[in-house]
Amino acid sequence: MSQKTLLVLDIGGSAVKYGLWSNQQLTNQAQFPTPLTRNRFFTIIAQLCDQFNAEFQITGIAVSCPGQPDERTGIIHGVSYVPFLHHGAFQTEFTNRLALPVSFQNDADSAALAEMTAGIGQGHQDALFTIIGSGVGLAIIKNGILLKTAANKIDNFEKFIADTIKTLNNAKVSPVQIGKTVSLKNFKLPNTIDGKTVFELAEQGDPIATQEITQMYTALAEIILFLNVAYAPEIIGIGGGISRRTDLLPKLTAAIEATLANPNSSINHYWQYRANAAEAIPRPVIQICHFSQDANLIGAVYHFLEHH
Repeated sequence: MSQKTLLVLDIGGSAVKYGLWSNQQLTNQAQFPTPLTRNRFFTIIAQLCDQFNAEFQITGIAVSCPGQPDERTGIIHGVSYVPFLHHGAFQTEFTNRLALPVSFQNDADSAALAEMTAGIGQGHQDALFTIIGSGVGLAIIKNGILLKTAANKIDNFEKFIADTIKTLNNAKVSPVQIGKTVSLKNFKLPNTIDGKTVFELAEQGDPIATQEITQMYTALAEIILFLNVAYAPEIIGIGGGISRRTDLLPKLTAAIEATLANPNSSINHYWQYRANAAEAIPRPVIQICHFSQDANLIGAVYHFLEHH
């Protein structure tokens, strides 16, 4: 007898991760390259449903994605590395094509929901999450509430901090985008290597990969320092595929200390203009997301269950 199960999707710029949720656990995880068109996407998802329905009973689809989904209208606002998401009422069309209830939530918000519910965010009222993939997502928890819109996230920021938020999707921060840069510089070919390969090249001493990885840590360190000053969160969680790296936290910590020690860094310039500049710049409390690269999937499940 088949058991009721959710198909869970995490749509990213380079890959769509998926899995099944039943009996309070995620199973059958895999991924496929992100299609270029929504018709191809719908075809693949329909095939997955047919495949899994032989053993499971798919009763709904929980989706984590870039952009800002509006579940009242079915429209996914914003821009991302997945353009087909943002044309028309994508969620409505998805529901109609699959004849199943479908929920959508922003990817960083999904990760934050997972971590606040059952991960590193438990017991905290103010937290911030940066989820690093093709782009870099930001989720902010204030007084236990997830700030859902971009306006809520950046209202009343001073210029330095607003500029830092814009940097979140800078190609210097995303290993996926760094892979494209290294590929072009080293091999004169686009998209031939992924982020994981860039790290491997850097470990082998490749100068271009090493330079790009160093710039990534420097850019990420500065972003985190600005966000820490802006929101004073109890913790800052790092998620996405990069969070699987065991050297992420020590290297990021070292980059933060180097940035603080550099009198010409933007954060030091900014701090000089503050009324309390005599105080030391506060160090962020950084933790790797408990659910690592699965946080988006698990948060999408929690969102679905809250609304269905």
